[in-house]
Amino acid sequence: MQKVKTTVSLVSACLPAIVYVIWLNAYFWLLKGGRYQAFIQPKFWPLLILALLLLLAFTAAFISQFSLKSRISLKFDAWAKAAILMLPLFFLLTIYGRSLGTDAFSKRTLNPGQIVIQGDSNQLKSPSRTSTGHVTSLLNLLADAEKFDGKRVTAEGMVYRPAKNGEKTFMLFRFAIICCAADALPLSIEVQTATAENLKNDTWVRVEGRFNTDIIGGKQVSNITADRVRPLPTPPPEKRYLFFY
Repeated sequence: MQKVKTTVSLVSACLPAIVYVIWLNAYFWLLKGGRYQAFIQPKFWPLLILALLLLLAFTAAFISQFSLKSRISLKFDAWAKAAILMLPLFFLLTIYGRSLGTDAFSKRTLNPGQIVIQGDSNQLKSPSRTSTGHVTSLLNLLADAEKFDGKRVTAEGMVYRPAKNGEKTFMLFRFAIICCAADALPLSIEVQTATAENLKNDTWVRVEGRFNTDIIGGKQVSNITADRVRPLPTPPPEKRYLFFY
């Protein structure tokens, strides 16, 4: 029993160091391979420096509470605070790998093939090319539709099949981020195929075909007449979004 108490006291005394090491590992894990892009816009990378400074300040304040005289009396308090500090890490582990899909798309969607973007489409950047070959992002296709009208294009995204659509039509969609995943804007283009494609919702595909623009109800609407639709492996979370720059 005494040995157990000694072990608990030792772990309690080391809690600040343990929490610091776990947080630091989580921080560098987010940096590795740009995993933080699964949550925020890449241009906001300076926030990661601020996060590190806050982590160091938090840890310093946490450690300052543990003197040799007080570590026994603060034992419960230390474990409670450590648990609170660990909550964001459990949240990170829970949500990483999950991303916006058809459920969010159906609730946030705009009219297919429509998007309002100010400025030159050359300023729009898509770091989400996860396959070989020339791929034009949905962001660029919709921002500069007139440029691509009548031309052959290759685009990648997820599949959404509304109940009202036929077997030879589906929506190709992606989400574009202005700041973070919470403000993600759905982008979509209707894809028309010559044969029925047996594709389920949220399947990632590469579509090759002719890009067309039409005026419906006084608004410009875009679509792709596809001659090839190929399933793709689901990209890692940090490669699933497009970004406004």
